[in-house]
Parts: sequence; structure tokens; C-alpha cells
Amino acid sequence: MPVLTTGPRDPTGPRHLTLDNGLHLVGVRRPGSPLAALRLRIDIGSADEAPGEHGLAHVLEHLVVRCSMGGGRVADGALVEAATGRPHTSYDALVRTGDIATAGDVLGAAFRQLKPDTRDLADELAAIRRERAQRTADVRWRVQEAMFAALCPDTPYAHPVLGDPRTVDALTPEAVHRLHSRWYHPSRATLVIGSDRVDEELAALAERARLWAPGHPRTETRAAAPPPDGHAVVSESVGAGRRAVAVGFTEPGAPCGADAGFALARRSVRAARGIDVLRLRLRSHTCTWVMLAATDETAAVRSVAAALRAVRELLLGPDGAALLRTEALIPELRAAEDIQRSVADATDASDASDASDRIPASRPTTATGVGEVADVIARWQQGFAAALPEGPAT
Repeated sequence: MPVLTTGPRDPTGPRHLTLDNGLHLVGVRRPGSPLAALRLRIDIGSADEAPGEHGLAHVLEHLVVRCSMGGGRVADGALVEAATGRPHTSYDALVRTGDIATAGDVLGAAFRQLKPDTRDLADELAAIRRERAQRTADVRWRVQEAMFAALCPDTPYAHPVLGDPRTVDALTPEAVHRLHSRWYHPSRATLVIGSDRVDEELAALAERARLWAPGHPRTETRAAAPPPDGHAVVSESVGAGRRAVAVGFTEPGAPCGADAGFALARRSVRAARGIDVLRLRLRSHTCTWVMLAATDETAAVRSVAAALRAVRELLLGPDGAALLRTEALIPELRAAEDIQRSVADATDASDASDASDRIPASRPTTATGVGEVADVIARWQQGFAAALPEGPAT
């Protein structure tokens, strides 16, 4: 029988349980919360698509919600929210604590054999065409996707999650069934629950989840080639002598700074200079990037470098501690109390296959100092400055 465990570094932290069918369960304590949040993450995303499959992970997400989850409605009306990314696909539900079992069963339906009829498939393909038209009309989306293509050449991370419209439109119900059978298996999934009585709820979910085994065995998928370490700057004209610019870099392993350091550095830079630093974990690597408007690409990179330098100087100055506390620490502590945020953080922290290697996502505390945050910003300076033609400044 599987045993509930906690990571040895934090005995009061998230609870971990792996079932016989391979499903990994995580419980996050949220004392006093009248709501529960659940996230089912399938470790299949657009990066797992072979040539000729671009966009199909996203189609499966649509069809799982429509067909397997009955539209994604839980109990008295809560809706499952789904999203496909490069490294994985996720399904989220926020419900009353009394509806946890029902929500778990709705999410667990993702593993049932998927056999859409032609009308369901046609309706979802039409919805995806509308989504593609909306996204491609957005210059920021186009520039961001061009940046990923430049950062991750010749890897599955290069193509957009929406994929190739010709491939998507040619999809048949039979091909959907084959793809779902190949990709969706409990052993590729993590289910995280955040609730007031997490131990008993997790145990109850475990009993129900043992019945979620699909009607097909697990099949192996190809490992996505990692993106190279590097940097990129891409842009597109928006008229009046201005360009939408994306500047990014990739690095192996964990991102610049721990989660707490990243969150506080991001808030500090956004509050002081209006620049939002974004990141995406690409399994073995992390991509960090910013988007802004500038006269040209070089001006954009120099603007980012100047902004980061100015914020770092502010933090290390006499008023740095006050800036960090009022503009970053307090807002981040408030945001971290959101139950869905806690579940998302626990999902990201559950990637290690061995419980002894799991380190829960770090949260900011009043002990998080300006030096730690300034160090994160200094590493950002180095990563973004490398995008300049002459390389990083000395």
C-alpha cells in the first residue's frame, strides 16, 4: 500500500502519495479555507509533439474538457479551467470543500478513453481556429513566439502551442483516440489538492483515484530535446518608429534565484520601472524574458539593462529595505495566501521523482533581504546584456 509522506526538509509541508497506477498526489494544507483548489497536471505539452503533430496536445485539452469531463462543470456550477503549455497541460478547479470528491472525479475523467464524435471534434476545431485568429492578431503574442523560436531552434520548444493549422484541421476522431491513449496515463500526471483537512481529503481522493486507471497501458513518448543555453532579441514594427521587442535568455536547471527571490525581484522591477520579467520552466532549462516597446532592438536591450541597474541601486541604497517591503514583500505575501496559487506552487515543486529530492517552492518571508533580491537582478542583468551585439558589459 502507498504511504503518505512528507519531504524530510519540511515535515509540515505538502503531503505526497504515489498510487499503484503511477498517479502522484500532493496535498497542501490551507487551514480555515472554505474553498478547495485542485490541479491535475499532465506532463504532456507541445514539446512532446513530433513533426506532423504540432498543435495536437492543445486539441486534446479541448476535447478532454468537452467530452471526458462533460464540459468541465463541477457540482453547482464551478468550471474546470484548462491550459496547454510547452512542458505540460493542466486542469484546474476551485470548489467548496464539500465538492472535492466530485471535482476529483471530474478531473480523473481525463484518463478515460477519448472517442469524440465528428461533431464534437468539428466544434472544438472551430473554437481553436477562432483562438488562433485572436492570438495571431496580437503583436505581443507574435513577437513572443518568435522569441521562443529563436531561443529554441531545432527543438520541440520552438513551435507555438497552437501548432500548425493544417495539421490541426486534418485531425480525425481515430487519431484523437490514438494520441490520447499514447499520452494520457496516470503515471504521467500529478494531482494537487489544497484544502482545510488535507490529510483526510487526500486519503479519500487516493481511494477514488485508484479507479481512474485508463483502458490502455502506458506507452513511452520521445524525450524532448533541451533548448540550448543562449539569448535572443526579436521585434516587429508597430508603426510610428516603434517596435514591439522581446528579449530573452535560457539557462540550464533552476531559474535565476529561488522562487521567493524571483517573485520579489519581479515585483520590485515592475513597481520601480514598469518592466515585467517573465519566466517559463522548460523541464531541464528555464527561459526568462521581457517585452517592451522601443525604437529598435539595441535600444530595448539597453533600456532593460538600465532599468535593472537602477532598481538594483535603489534596493542597495538607504531606502532599499522600505522599497522591498512595501512594493514587493507585502504584496507577494498577500498573493501567496491565495489557495490556487499555493496549489500551483506545489505542482511546480513536485517534479522530483524521489521524495527526498522534493523541495517545496520557497515563499517570501520577512527575512528575505535586499541582498538576495539584488543578486537575482544582477543575474538578470548578465543574461539580458548578452543579447547586445557586443555581448555583456564588463
